Amino acid sequence: MEKGDERREAFLKRAAEWYDRMVARAEEDTEDVFDDIEEQAERMGREATRGLIEARLEAEEARRSETVPCPDCGWPMRRPSAEAQRDLETALGPVRYRRRHAVCDRCGKSFSPAGPPPEDPAPGGVGPVPPQGL
Repeated sequence: MEKGDERREAFLKRAAEWYDRMVARAEEDTEDVFDDIEEQAERMGREATRGLIEARLEAEEARRSETVPCPDCGWPMRRPSAEAQRDLETALGPVRYRRRHAVCDRCGKSFSPAGPPPEDPAPGGVGPVPPQGL
């Protein structure tokens, strides 16, 4: 089984657990009102959505080429095996993002082919759109 298939199976297993847990609550002697049921479903939905985002980011990273040309000098960059990891804050909660950086042994540039490292964002490319004055 490929790595993507393992993640898929783990996700489907987790989704089945959410379903079973939600339906099993109907069998218990609880006093859940509709708002409680809705909140439980929303919490599980947020967790599922974060899992889907993480799976997509991991799949995109896996398809990136091992050979990356340096954007400054064009020299082939080295891809260290260690990956950078960060938690991206989303409206649904934190999403874990792992990516490998590339290092140019010729000019010393270091960056992630998926974009700049977190401590060096592209100017104007990160954050909310500034408000427009009247």
